[in-house]
Amino acid sequence: MAQLEPVLTLTIPSVHDWTVLDCRVFHPSILGDADPGADDEWKGQAAVFAHPYAPLGGSFDDGVVEAVVRELLGAGYVVATFNFRGAGNSAGKTSWTARPERGDYTSVVGFLVHYVHGLTLDPDENDNGHEASQEDCARLLHGTRHDEIWSPVLLMGGYSYGAMVTAQLPPLATMLLHFTAPAAGTAAAEVRLRAEHASREQRRRGGRRERKRSF
Repeated sequence: MAQLEPVLTLTIPSVHDWTVLDCRVFHPSILGDADPGADDEWKGQAAVFAHPYAPLGGSFDDGVVEAVVRELLGAGYVVATFNFRGAGNSAGKTSWTARPERGDYTSVVGFLVHYVHGLTLDPDENDNGHEASQEDCARLLHGTRHDEIWSPVLLMGGYSYGAMVTAQLPPLATMLLHFTAPAAGTAAAEVRLRAEHASREQRRRGGRRERKRSF
């Protein structure tokens, strides 16, 4: 079985306290398909999947995490995995309350939502002129664009400890408030900036499929 290769390997800060987190983003093959006549279209699906308990060896290299990522990629999802604080090369240490880890997870969700939003822009479109507002994110995630092809979904999940943290997350709308017009110099602003930069670079490399745009 071929090894999974992320299209992005980067760090982002946790909105809880700026702890630096390892993050990976994987694209489904449909986003790299160079055949303009292909029948399939990327529908905007994205997912975040979290790993087991770090003190027991959990990280984004966990075998179950990899298996889930493979399934999601096969279903056409852009997938983000990450190391909670204290896991892998992420800074910090595992908390007793999981509250900091909820902030870690929130950062990855914010990154992925704005990254996916950026992938939907035209290759020559400037992010600065088309920032993802809360309304944009709602349209992106709930599929309110009048487009039969565009049916976006955001999945949030995890295995073992990762599942426990996922179950404790606030509603998605609450999580995304961190990234709606964040103040300069905050961790949320940095997360959003890195997402916009990463998606812009992917568009320049052709790392997205053209699709019909109907708003």
